[in-house]
Amino acid sequence: MVQRCIRTFGLLGTLTVAALITPAEAAFTTPIVVTDEDVAEPAIDIAKDGTIYINAPVGLLSNLPGSPSLLLRSQDDGASWQRLDPGILRGSLPGGGDSEVVLDPNDGTVYYTDLYLVDSTISVSRDTGNTWTFSNPVGGVPVHDRQWLATSGGGVVYHTYNQAPTGLWVTKSIDGGLTWVLGSIAATAVDRTGCLCPPGTIVAEDGGPSPLGLDDRVGVIYSTSTGGMRFARSTNGGLTWSQHVISQVDGADTVLAFPVVARAGNQNLHAAWLELLNGRTRVRYSKSTNFGQSWTAPQTIISTGTSVFPWLDARGSKVAVVVYHSSFEGTPDDAPESAQWHAKYVESSGNSFSALQTVDATPVKTGPICTEGTFCAEDRELLDFLGVAVNPNNGKSYVTWARVKNEGTDDTEVRFSKQQ
Repeated sequence: MVQRCIRTFGLLGTLTVAALITPAEAAFTTPIVVTDEDVAEPAIDIAKDGTIYINAPVGLLSNLPGSPSLLLRSQDDGASWQRLDPGILRGSLPGGGDSEVVLDPNDGTVYYTDLYLVDSTISVSRDTGNTWTFSNPVGGVPVHDRQWLATSGGGVVYHTYNQAPTGLWVTKSIDGGLTWVLGSIAATAVDRTGCLCPPGTIVAEDGGPSPLGLDDRVGVIYSTSTGGMRFARSTNGGLTWSQHVISQVDGADTVLAFPVVARAGNQNLHAAWLELLNGRTRVRYSKSTNFGQSWTAPQTIISTGTSVFPWLDARGSKVAVVVYHSSFEGTPDDAPESAQWHAKYVESSGNSFSALQTVDATPVKTGPICTEGTFCAEDRELLDFLGVAVNPNNGKSYVTWARVKNEGTDDTEVRFSKQQ
């Protein structure tokens, strides 16, 4: 099965004031609707100054000539949200397919990548998204899919994507996203055992004094076609790569959802992925203390019910995982029409994870969830992931997810909640 990530839904309306909705369980605040536009697949990032960003794709080339994806901002700890104007630069260039934001860990510079299949437009803001310093419509090798960003700070940014059939590329900028001229293949089709699926997320860590990021540690997590989970690792800023096995389960399917890797600092990495085995799903987890050179034995952290699209973040000793989950036993694609899905959460601050906890008592969807990407004929309203971020200022988890507003339609909204 090949997971593809082209977005085909359209852009509607704007919303700048959050709306209150059904209360969640006590550990999380009452969820709010941050936008009722028909978007899904929200991702969340939190800067050191407390600014929170949520981004989501609006639909591939949904409005020509420009089709910038959505960016929302909160500067009051998530109480209210503003839809940011893409401006002339970002607003006049193509995008809308897949979106991703990464923040400079030092000064909060916002890097935004927006896929349009031919390439990705990468935009830069140095004032929390109020204006965009520049936008580059050539953020990598042409004709690619599902891109992700990472930065080691100081204007060094990494951009990974699937460029079929050559492999998973990592393109690099050393001038704060203005130009993208240094690139290499992190994992080939052979490394992926023939899988043409897109990569999971990318991480980067400053490894030394080189102004060009030549000492950076960089890594990309990816699935194989034979039940494997692997990590492409570079210790010279993406010049060369080595491949490292995280997990190998013969007979398993690991391409139903994007695998995720998060950096907790000091070469500590945490990974989570979805695994389908014997007709059942389970969420798996592993960690590394040497930036991906070796990994702990995989641990199953969610085994009951049915899970899909797990996402992860980590900071210090805390690991936070969110997932769409239903109580029935089976696969997302074969769920009965009565199956109810919720945004749920587990965390760890040591060697074991907490019990599965409901973030929002209101179901996000009923019935099957298609995991075939753009090959889905229906049941793909939630797209391919939800988001979680551990706030660097208070250590609490902040969660965002999509919900189908009217069953039987593609009408969605994006919600937000945080740990109390």
